Amino acid sequence: MIAERIWLPYLQLVRIPNAFTAVSNSLAAHLIATGGQIRWGSLLLLMLASAFLYSGGMVFNDCFDYEEDRRDRPFRPLPSGRIPISTAWLLGGLLLALGVVSAGMVGETQLYWALALAALIFIYDGLAKGSAVGALAMGGCRYLNWVLGLSIVDLDGALLSVPLVILIYVISLTRLSSIETSGFSRRPIVQCIVGVIGAALLLVGLVMSGTLPHAWPLVLLVLALWSVLRELIATYREPTPESVQRSVKSLVLGIIPLDALLAFCGGPWWGGVLVLSFVLPSRLLARHIRVT
Repeated sequence: MIAERIWLPYLQLVRIPNAFTAVSNSLAAHLIATGGQIRWGSLLLLMLASAFLYSGGMVFNDCFDYEEDRRDRPFRPLPSGRIPISTAWLLGGLLLALGVVSAGMVGETQLYWALALAALIFIYDGLAKGSAVGALAMGGCRYLNWVLGLSIVDLDGALLSVPLVILIYVISLTRLSSIETSGFSRRPIVQCIVGVIGAALLLVGLVMSGTLPHAWPLVLLVLALWSVLRELIATYREPTPESVQRSVKSLVLGIIPLDALLAFCGGPWWGGVLVLSFVLPSRLLARHIRVT
């Protein structure tokens, strides 16, 4: 019980269920880049880098939102006093540094991509969030996380086009998350619906163009798209903070199945199954720890 009281606030602060979505980005990217010829040392380091960078971003997010959370979310670890704000600033910096170092142990190219990602994370948390370019910056963070995983091989235009699916998807869910505490405006919901459909169409285009070689997973895409749109339409009909938060949670955790779809389309079938396995720990932890 004592250990739980000590560690639980930190697990809540870093949104530990969401860390699996960052790791699944790296794994899916690696599988596509290498064609399933896994380079275990590099893969594990890049998965660690993604987890550290994402967690550091979550910590800095709450540091910058401290005053807002004191008003709107006093139960969060920082405004509730369970973690001192000074400790959180140090932790965020440490996690970002560990992410950059982990990537740098793979190679110089990975070091540069990790530095770019860390910089964009800090820019989003401190400057861009809530602005006109906030959603684009958040999508850019996910895009760079994917590129970090792909960078194990020489990058070309075809490879760099694959994570555009994630970019559009994350921009869409970020727009939806802008009304988490109000839920009164339907415009971000419509934007999210359009964006999710756009991401799906781009995935289809990547398969049709031969950039991703396997077409059979598109059947799974149709089923997943139907499930997501059904929930978003229900949220549109009753746009309350609770319904919006449920949809945001589903979309965030839905990054793992989307990564798996990309892995199915661009890599070996077993790679998609491996990526999809991260759904279980992510959803189990999400029952006890908030993802937004």
